[in-house]
Amino acid sequence: MTRALRLALATWITAALAAPSIAAGQAPAGCDASLPVVAHHAGGVEVTLPAGAALPTACVDPIGHPTSETSLAIAGDGSLLFSPAQTENTMARSGDGGATWSLTKPAVEQPTAFWNTVDPFVLADRRTGWVFWSHATGPVRNEGSLPHVSPLAQGLGFYLAAAQGFQVYGSSDDGRTWTTADYSTAPTGDWEKLAVGPPAPASSGAPQPSGYPDVVYLCANSPLEVSGPGRLCYRSLDGGRTFSIAGYVSPSVGEPADVCEPLNFNVPAVGPDGTLYEPASCERGNYIAISHDEGSTYTWMDTPAPAGDALQVAIDDSGNLYAMWPAGGLLYLSISRDQAKSWSSPMMISGPHLLGADLPELAAGAAGQVAVVYYANTTPSASLLTAYVTQTADALAAQPLFYTGALNDPTHPLFHDYGLSDAPRADFIGGGYDRAGTAYWAGFVKQLGPPDADENIATVGEAGTLLFSPSTPRSLP
Repeated sequence: MTRALRLALATWITAALAAPSIAAGQAPAGCDASLPVVAHHAGGVEVTLPAGAALPTACVDPIGHPTSETSLAIAGDGSLLFSPAQTENTMARSGDGGATWSLTKPAVEQPTAFWNTVDPFVLADRRTGWVFWSHATGPVRNEGSLPHVSPLAQGLGFYLAAAQGFQVYGSSDDGRTWTTADYSTAPTGDWEKLAVGPPAPASSGAPQPSGYPDVVYLCANSPLEVSGPGRLCYRSLDGGRTFSIAGYVSPSVGEPADVCEPLNFNVPAVGPDGTLYEPASCERGNYIAISHDEGSTYTWMDTPAPAGDALQVAIDDSGNLYAMWPAGGLLYLSISRDQAKSWSSPMMISGPHLLGADLPELAAGAAGQVAVVYYANTTPSASLLTAYVTQTADALAAQPLFYTGALNDPTHPLFHDYGLSDAPRADFIGGGYDRAGTAYWAGFVKQLGPPDADENIATVGEAGTLLFSPSTPRSLP
């Protein structure tokens, strides 16, 4: 070995050892080239990639624990945080791209013995890498500690878990340890959702953060579980350690003359200028409630989505706003580049031949980066469904290039939506982008069989991603 080669090798080893340890772990585990992935344009029009170009590869890993209402966030170091795992009181954490998982939980939290009582929800602040996790709480949360199979709990567990208040847990060390903000007697019920982003300008009169650069929001039904009748938002100006009331998004002065059930509000989004966007599905239309003062007041804007109950929004790092909704078993996406004042023509973004889209969840990252995780099948009215991700880095193009990949073998579907009748339910699934806004991971529920005689379903959580190679095109001419 020549001296020059030895020197080059030593330099390479030194650089490799100096690199963050997570760098090797960020490569996804569980990649399976046999899982089908297809490139397509809007409308389900399949396209053939140029010679030498490669499709992404689907990578999927079981977390090794049961799960229920599922969400996933990527911490600042690339660690995956999967909510919930094993119980509603814990999450699974992987620092090696899903190859191995361990449980993490706050040191201080109000636990529950039931599934589907706390609507756990996790997200990452991609600007800082911090992670936030929320639970509904309530004085009667754990009364009796009854298992679901108890005769007394049959049909009553939902009511015994009546929510009143919330806790928010924050982690500045990539999900290893957690602080707790306890508001277990706040006038909020269930369906609590988190959002995080920059503050509104000081000129708006909105209070400014101290000790943490961004505002953390929690919005929930208020004051009662399920029925509301309102939707109340809190905000934190100190990194999730303390919260105060920001204001009601519903009812509000700017609310349209419509009936807007509190359960039909979805995850808020915060733009790079501090604007807060709240999607609301009402009886006669779908709207976005927009606040320029951190949730104190709102202006309601129409969207292209027809009346329904599942409008979602996401916003990319350049402030482009995305609205998504299901219709007729398909998924549609529209884009606003001017804060919801105008919208592009809706695009049907479901993968080719996919029908019956169920539990879709939208996310956005860097400019033009958009992804959706959902269940679907190729057979009309199929009851057993496969998990899919539809993703693009090209959403802002005149003709975006989408990739849709199955996260399980479609010949062995893994999910049946039983609604409220069985436990644990999966009212939602979800995923998120990494700090760069280019890598997306999804979390979803795999059912291991039908309900047993006590209406219990064995489940395991799974995390999946589409791995893009250097030869995977971002767009096509």
